[in-house]
Amino acid sequence: MARILLIDDDRLVRSTLQQFLTLDGHQVQEAANGHEARDLLERERFDLVITDIVMPEQDGFEVVMALTGRSERPKLMVITGGSPNLPPQMLLKIAARMQVERVLAKPVSYEQLSATVTEVLNG
Repeated sequence: MARILLIDDDRLVRSTLQQFLTLDGHQVQEAANGHEARDLLERERFDLVITDIVMPEQDGFEVVMALTGRSERPKLMVITGGSPNLPPQMLLKIAARMQVERVLAKPVSYEQLSATVTEVLNG
């Protein structure tokens, strides 16, 4: 299956999504923010990066922008539950205009995540 980097500052969300992804046989590495993710992306190759948008230190938009210029970039999915200042639909609309394969609103069900990841990896 695929090697996936999962980036989310919420430990419970990361744990839940990681469990969903491993149920489908994927190898999952986790990062709590874009800064941690950047270090992993420098050392390892991933088939897919799933990133939250609103995070401390380096947000999901910065992760997407950093990967966009790469010649061998992984496929990208963005998920968000919004922020105190912006609703999730606004953030997802912005993310959809970037070079990402898919955007999803939180909460994400196992079925939704599994189907979307399969579609992105096979697309």
